[in-house]
Amino acid sequence: FWWNPEKLTQWWGHGWDLKAAAGYMRLFLRIGFPGMLMMAVEAWAFEILAIFAGNLPDSVTALATHAVLMNIIVMVWTMLLGLGVASSIRVGNLLGANAPKKAKLACHAAIAMTFGMSLVFAALLLVFNEQIPRLFLDDEESIDLAAKILVLWFPFEIADGLNTSMQGIFRGAGKQKSAAISNLVGYYGLGVPLGVLLAFHYDFGVKGLWLGIGFGMVGTVLGLTFLMLRYWKWSQLAVEAQQRTAQ
Repeated sequence: FWWNPEKLTQWWGHGWDLKAAAGYMRLFLRIGFPGMLMMAVEAWAFEILAIFAGNLPDSVTALATHAVLMNIIVMVWTMLLGLGVASSIRVGNLLGANAPKKAKLACHAAIAMTFGMSLVFAALLLVFNEQIPRLFLDDEESIDLAAKILVLWFPFEIADGLNTSMQGIFRGAGKQKSAAISNLVGYYGLGVPLGVLLAFHYDFGVKGLWLGIGFGMVGTVLGLTFLMLRYWKWSQLAVEAQQRTAQ
């Protein structure tokens, strides 16, 4: 743009139109704020677990184990996040193009691919449950505890992958609000309270915290699945998408 100012004019068009931009603010917030909550409430839930882990009797071991598990799970999650982003774009584009049948097919394909990839990653975590924690620390007690939790995490890793993909599908369909509510209920109505109960009342320790958040994740996936099967009509979603783009 510095060397070719005419390119800026071609790219930018007629420049800023503050009035037109302000007209989109309400639509942006209606979609953007729940979309932010969708991701934030999940991240906050794991940070809350860290606070509770620091209040367990053996807080040093608990926090070390929690930190290792967080690094492992987030590493896998970032790889699965790509499918979530792709499903969001694909479903959104197809609905906007008034192709609801193709959007539904893309939804099913994304879920199937995510399930397969999640199964592979879960199996790898199960097989190398002792070796992976050793990449992060050398404390045998923390390694042993992290290894045991990774074994228990096998089904929850699949749920985590499905949750990532389905969150993307809900964003593409413009249903951020219902997904945000599902996340709030799953993580804060079930996951965190159950984890605290197992960790402190039943003396499961950090293992209980992760079991609780895992069941909360399963609850979120079940909630999203129920919403899709019970309330979604793909033809109507396509109409709503076109109405948003026409505004």
